[in-house]
Amino acid sequence: MEWNLNKTSINLPYSCENLKTLLDTICKKENKFPQVDFCMWCDNVTMAWDEEDLDDQDQLAFVIARDIEAQWDLYWYEFYSHEQLMKMDLTKLELPPDWFKEWVAELVGK
Repeated sequence: MEWNLNKTSINLPYSCENLKTLLDTICKKENKFPQVDFCMWCDNVTMAWDEEDLDDQDQLAFVIARDIEAQWDLYWYEFYSHEQLMKMDLTKLELPPDWFKEWVAELVGK
């Protein structure tokens, strides 16, 4: 199936290892990309892998990527209206740092 993927500055293949690398980069505050781009990359993972036959590790990565992209929307809609978000520079928004640590721990099984 052909998906209409999100534009993102992250130009990495969709893989469990790249998800872990990106999460680690954000946890270490070494990311050169905005979190919104990471969340769009995660959304792309869920579209690209939808209906794929995934092994256990990729299935876990799929679930985590889906949670990341969903939490991005849910978190910001708690504070802002749709109209406000459409006018905002989303590259300035950041999710709570502990969330990324929890996603890494979940991905590595700790």
